Amino acid sequence: MITRDNIELVTYTATEIAELETWKNNYLDQYRDKKTNQIWQTTLSQKLQQLSQILRLNEIVAKIPQTSRQLILVPHRYLHLFPLHALQFTSDGGPRYLLDSFPDGVKYAPSLQLLQLVKNRITTRKSSPQNQQQLFALQNPTEDLFNADMEVETIKTRFNPHQILLKKQATKTALNENRENLSNANYLHFSCHGVFNFDNPLLSSLVLADSLEPQTSPPPPESNQPDEKQRYVTLRSGRKAIPEKCLTLREIFAELQLPQCSLVTLSACETGLTTSTAMTDEYIGLPSGFLYAGSMNVVSSLWAVDDFATAILMIKFYQELPDADSVALALNAAQNWMRGVSKEDVRVWVKLLNLDEKWQQGTELWLINSNDEQPFSDPKYWAAFCATGY
Repeated sequence: MITRDNIELVTYTATEIAELETWKNNYLDQYRDKKTNQIWQTTLSQKLQQLSQILRLNEIVAKIPQTSRQLILVPHRYLHLFPLHALQFTSDGGPRYLLDSFPDGVKYAPSLQLLQLVKNRITTRKSSPQNQQQLFALQNPTEDLFNADMEVETIKTRFNPHQILLKKQATKTALNENRENLSNANYLHFSCHGVFNFDNPLLSSLVLADSLEPQTSPPPPESNQPDEKQRYVTLRSGRKAIPEKCLTLREIFAELQLPQCSLVTLSACETGLTTSTAMTDEYIGLPSGFLYAGSMNVVSSLWAVDDFATAILMIKFYQELPDADSVALALNAAQNWMRGVSKEDVRVWVKLLNLDEKWQQGTELWLINSNDEQPFSDPKYWAAFCATGY
């Protein structure tokens, strides 16, 4: 633990490290296997409680000075893969989440070096007036994310000017043609499919229009295509995307420049993942790519997220953003709201959004199918998203 005044070391025994390795393998194996993913979803809350115990979170939090207002998490190796902000610990007032415990929020950094790089931009970055903040967004490029349309259509009304690459328009060609607008934007919002490539992290992608292989095309026999895995990135649904037609992490590192960008929001699946095997302190992933490109903050996800719950979280997050002192605080506030909001409160809130009839009906259908009076209380609906940056 590094504070303004000192550095304190908390050590773990070999037995505890082995227990963590076992927990990590079970968590990832169950998540990645389609046959057991449903079990992973239903037991996520218990898994996070186990992780908190393994990491001795009660002991660590007790050592943090009471005057600390903000927590910055710089995870080591595969700890980048887990929602540490959603871990619970026990204090005098009973069980609490980490994100409830710091008035200025809980956020992440890929490394202390990158945190310093982003912090140093504050002195040179000139922010536009709030009523002139520019938004550049991609909306549902593959046309199979019904709630992504509701999400972007609602969010864009808070920005002037805004530019939206809508559905079929959101191709790689269109993105390249609008590279100047992309570079000048204060906010980037990608509401699309995302995929992390564990075999080749630089092929991790944001999936654009016209990048998916036709579902009717049979896959080429692997025996005749030794480089088949290099030609595609595979979505959780099993569909394959062509990296050359996506926005890949390699391109973000090599080509993207975002000198005006305050926030990149990756409202997509698995956009915050990194490799679980590399022996390194600093991970290679989409958040670090966008921070290197110039953004001050990135919001990304740690698993395949629910389309509807994500749309609700994102709309609430952008509502919180103008009055929050930081991206992390706005995201924490939206996540806290998600945890406690009732079905009836969601209905009232949605009416105030003035959604069209189709989206109101979709919202009502989702709420009816939920068995819980607090429909988003489970961590699988709110805990996936992390704020990374400064």
